[in-house]
Amino acid sequence: MDWLVPDGCGTVVDLAAGTGALTRSLVDRVEHVVAVEPDPRMLETLGRNCPAARALSGTGEQIPLPDGQADAVLISMAWHWMDPQRAVPEIARVLRAGGTFGVAWNHRDVSVPWVAELDRFTRALRARALADGPAGTTAAPTREAVDPPTGSLFSALTEMRMTWSQPVTAEEIVGLLGTDASAIALPVDARSAVDEQVAAYVREELDLSGDRTIDLPIACRCLRATKNA
Repeated sequence: MDWLVPDGCGTVVDLAAGTGALTRSLVDRVEHVVAVEPDPRMLETLGRNCPAARALSGTGEQIPLPDGQADAVLISMAWHWMDPQRAVPEIARVLRAGGTFGVAWNHRDVSVPWVAELDRFTRALRARALADGPAGTTAAPTREAVDPPTGSLFSALTEMRMTWSQPVTAEEIVGLLGTDASAIALPVDARSAVDEQVAAYVREELDLSGDRTIDLPIACRCLRATKNA
C-alpha cells in the first residue's frame, strides 16, 4: 500500500473490490474510498465489512464516477477479468492528470519447491475429478494475467515484487486451495473428495496435524503507472 497509494491521495477507487479485503486497508489511509464491485452479494458483504467506504455497483469497463474524480484507481486480484481495451480508457477517464493506476496480485509462491509440488498434486486431482464427473461438467475458464496496456494514456509501468510467509494449519491450506477457480468449478461431492485427498497429502508430506503450522510462502507483484496530462 505504501508503494501503490500516492502521497496526498484524497480519493481512491478500489475497482472490483469483492468483499472489501483491499478496501479495509485503504480506509485507514485515504479520506475518500470508493469501492466498485459488480456482484450484488459481494457488494452487500463489502458494505457490512467496510461501512466507511462508498460502495457502488460497476465494472472496470463502466465505472460509475464522473471524469477526473479519483487520485488513484487500484485493482487487487481482478485485472485479469477485465477487457483491457475498454477498461484502460475508462480508468483514465475517472483519474485526474497525474493520478495513479495500480494493479496487484497475491499468489502462493510456486518458486518454492514444496509449494509447487502441492499445486501440481492439487491440479492433477481436480483434472481427474473433472474427467470422472458427470457429462457436461467443464473446467473453470482461465484468464492470463496480461499486464495493462498503458499506451498514450499512462506512463510506462513500474514494478514492485515482494514475498512473505503466512503460518497456516493443514485445514487452512485446504481452505486456501479451495478458493481457486478450478476448485469452485467442481461439483460439491468432487470438491469434498479432492479436499480430503489434499488434507491427507498435507498431513503426510508436510507432517502437519492438528494445530501444527507451516509457513506458506506468498508472492506479491504490483504494477503502477501515472496518468499523462
